[in-house]
Amino acid sequence: MKVLIIHNKYGKYSGEEAVVDAQINLLESKGHQVFTYFRSSEELEGMPNGKINAFFSAFYNSKVIKEIKNLINVEKPDLVHIHNLYPIISPAILPEIKKMGIPIAMTIHNYRLLCPNGLFFTNENICEKCTGFGKELNCIINNCEGSVFKSTGYAFRNMWARTKKYYIDHVDAYLCLTDFQKNKLIANRFDEKKCFVIPNMYNNSVADIRYNFNERNYVAFAGRISPEKGIPILLETAKNLPHINFQIAGHMREGYEKMLRIPDNVTLRGMLNADEMKVFYSKARLYLHTSICYEGFPMVFPEAMAFRLPIIAPKMAGYPEIAEAGFNGLLFEPKSADDLAKVILSVWEDEKKLRFLGNNGFKKMKKKYSADAYYKSLELAYKSIL
Repeated sequence: MKVLIIHNKYGKYSGEEAVVDAQINLLESKGHQVFTYFRSSEELEGMPNGKINAFFSAFYNSKVIKEIKNLINVEKPDLVHIHNLYPIISPAILPEIKKMGIPIAMTIHNYRLLCPNGLFFTNENICEKCTGFGKELNCIINNCEGSVFKSTGYAFRNMWARTKKYYIDHVDAYLCLTDFQKNKLIANRFDEKKCFVIPNMYNNSVADIRYNFNERNYVAFAGRISPEKGIPILLETAKNLPHINFQIAGHMREGYEKMLRIPDNVTLRGMLNADEMKVFYSKARLYLHTSICYEGFPMVFPEAMAFRLPIIAPKMAGYPEIAEAGFNGLLFEPKSADDLAKVILSVWEDEKKLRFLGNNGFKKMKKKYSADAYYKSLELAYKSIL
């Protein structure tokens, strides 16, 4: 099979970029021919009037359309797989691909098809006000991007794509990361028959490491250190549990540390490389996810599960699908540091329960989130539209 993968990269390498790279490597390892059309938001930084160009290219980019059509004519793919189209490529490419008789699959990494900022999150709260006709203007009213110009651009490009029915009429398969995400699409008039659930894969080698309870002596968190990740809840929980150590690995959003009060039992590790992350996970007793927004499928979940770490996550979004309560994880009430502290205490000294949860997570990761499991699901989705 010949697959064209189209993706507008972000300014910095992200989890989404890692997923795209892993998908390409997997398809090629299975004997498929993969060719790509990539653009990067970094291109705008070197352009005169880059922000203005980004505004207009998000609606229609004739140069990109011509390049992709020429590429399709030369390579003649069996299928096109879309990841991100903003701001340079534009969803206006979708009907052009369909006119050429090529089926389209699209990985739904976030909530961009329904929400201008893609997060269902603004001003540090969940927000779904933009779903429905004309409601994208809420993005401007709430200034969701912290810039009236940027919020306006995001609002109008989403309204334009919805009005033109670019996604609903021209995408043949929506590859959702969770059932929660799938149900959000269906609730907003996307065809249920076109929606597939294909979680992200954990494609690193898995070592069946020896579990040493006594060496696992802290609660781990890994990810971007910013408000939507619920960092204040984590810190308040740590303050309430002074006898338990917490370690945080990840990049601090510029200026954010000044807004935080770090308890003595919390260690900020900063950005860790791959080898350091292995040690970070293997020495932790619990993995903690405190996000206060709807994330798609955090890759830290299967990474932690690969090291037999039970996952504690909020009862919201798709998190309970991955961290199943009482099976491989525990759940707490969103934004409640008190409930989170109780959940941590309920298992902190229970080696038997921790082993049970960790072992189940390890097995689930191998069964549901492996490269083989991902490929089987992807192959079924592809076959359904070819």
